[in-house]
Amino acid sequence: MKLVATLSIGAAAGAIATVAMSAVMLGAKRAGFSGELPPERITRTAIDRLTARPLDDHTEHTIASVTHLGFGAVAGALFNLLMAREGSARGSPLVAASAGVIYATCVWLVSYQGWVPGLGFMPPASRDRRGRVATMLVAHWVYGGTLGILATRIGAAV
Repeated sequence: MKLVATLSIGAAAGAIATVAMSAVMLGAKRAGFSGELPPERITRTAIDRLTARPLDDHTEHTIASVTHLGFGAVAGALFNLLMAREGSARGSPLVAASAGVIYATCVWLVSYQGWVPGLGFMPPASRDRRGRVATMLVAHWVYGGTLGILATRIGAAV
C-alpha cells in the first residue's frame, strides 16, 4: 500500500474512532463520572493563554471538537503507518483491535502522564480525578479497538 493511502486510511479510521471515543466521554460526563473533559480543558486553557479575552462557549466547544478529531485522525494515521510496517496484524480483526488498544493506551499514557501535565493543562493522571482517569482510559480503549478494526477493514477493501 502506498504511503499516502496508508496515512489516509489511518486518518479516516482515526477520525471515526474519535467519534466513538467521544460518545464514551460525553456519556461519562453526563453521568457525572468525569467532570470537565480533557479536550475542553486543554482548549480553554490554550485559548486563555493565547487571547486577551475568553471566547464564547459555542466557539470554544467547536474548537475543542475539531482539534480532538484532528488529533485522533493524526494518531490514526501514525497507527496505520506502524501497522503497515508490521503486516502480520492485517489479516485478523482481533489482533488489529488488540494492537489498537495497546497503541491507544500508549497515547493515553504519553498524553496524560506526559505532555498534557507538562504543558500545565491538567494534573497528571496519577493525581487527577479518578472518574476522569477511568473515563479517559476506557475511551482510549474504545478508540484503539475501533481504530484497529476499521484500519484493517478499510485497508483490506482498497
